[in-house]
Amino acid sequence: MRLVIFGPPGSGKGTYSTRIAPVLKIARIATGDMFREEVKNNTQLGKLAAMYMNKGEFVPDDVTMKMFKERLKKPDTKNGFILDGFPRTIFQAKELDKITKIEVIINLIVPDEILIEKMSARRMCKNCGDIYNIADIKKNIDGVEYLLPPMLPKKKNVCDKCGGPLYQRDDDKPEVIKERLEVYKNQAAPVIEHYTGKIPFLDIHVTRGPEIMVGKILDEIKKFNLK
Repeated sequence: MRLVIFGPPGSGKGTYSTRIAPVLKIARIATGDMFREEVKNNTQLGKLAAMYMNKGEFVPDDVTMKMFKERLKKPDTKNGFILDGFPRTIFQAKELDKITKIEVIINLIVPDEILIEKMSARRMCKNCGDIYNIADIKKNIDGVEYLLPPMLPKKKNVCDKCGGPLYQRDDDKPEVIKERLEVYKNQAAPVIEHYTGKIPFLDIHVTRGPEIMVGKILDEIKKFNLK
């Protein structure tokens, strides 16, 4: 089973891929995790990636592809995988086609208005990086009801996992979020166009929280009878 999960920043790609992968007994491959692992292990690719990451720049496509090929050699991918945050560019998509065949693309759809409100309410632990969300979204947009509950810590502004303080990242401020959404749209459009007509798209309108949506996504994936 070889899946890709697409969606704008804040749509829940990380949350859904993390919850779906164990149920389907497949590996979750996220580019961010992949980069951090290589950097932590001080590999040649990790050192190269760190040069760009430390400057706040995207890791070049050729470096990303080399890392991805290495990641696919690990035993946890034998039953398949779900790719989160990859492919990000048309070059990556074309290179991916040479390595493996993606079977289904899960495409998360969320209105910008919801994304901005949701991401602005995101809070991260300064110590361990655990993420929470203080927004309780109840909206009707174009006749569609969105009920997205908050993901609150047990104690206000304190991480459940390590007791560290929670804060709002600069990336999660409304003006930055709007820019990030535009960047995503410009980058994603050619990748989506590349796959349209070649691979089935599973369009998922994220109208509820993960507790409800995970089951719905899994039910839809089962309809494809993938192995």
